[in-house]
Amino acid sequence: MDSVTYHFQDLDTLIEQVHSLFDTWEGDSDLLDIFSLSTLYQVKIATHEWLANLVQHANFEQDTTDVSLLVKPVDDRIFCVIEDNSDGFVLDEHLEIEPEYLDSLPERGMGLLILKICTEDLLYHGGEMQAINRLEFYVSADQDQWPNTPF
Repeated sequence: MDSVTYHFQDLDTLIEQVHSLFDTWEGDSDLLDIFSLSTLYQVKIATHEWLANLVQHANFEQDTTDVSLLVKPVDDRIFCVIEDNSDGFVLDEHLEIEPEYLDSLPERGMGLLILKICTEDLLYHGGEMQAINRLEFYVSADQDQWPNTPF
C-alpha cells in the first residue's frame, strides 16, 4: 500500500464513502499481508469517529465542503491525516475525561475518547484562525490499543 489521499465533498455521503473504502481494504490480500485486520479496524474506527463528529458538529460555512483523508504505511504503523475546511474547534477541551462521566457510559459523546484510545501521537491543528483543520494520528500494527481503554 502506497500513500493515498482521498477527497470528499458531500457530507451526506461521507461516512458511507469512507466505510466502502475500508470494506475494500478488508478484502485486499496484499494489504492484509502487511497489516492485520485488527489494525485496519482500528484505523477505520478512529477515522469514522472523527468524520462522524465533522458530519454532526462541524460548521462548514464555505460554498464547498472539502474533506481529505491521507493514509500512509510507515514501518509497522499506519499514518492518517484528515483535513477539512470547517470552522474547527479546540480538541483538547473535548478530550478531558471525567471519571464520573465514564461510569455512566453514555450512548453519545464517546467518539473523541474512542479516537484517542485507538491512536498514537494524536495531533490536531485547527480552530478559528486556521484555513484548514488537520488531524494526524498513527495506528500501530504491533500494539493492541484496546487494553488502554480507561473503562
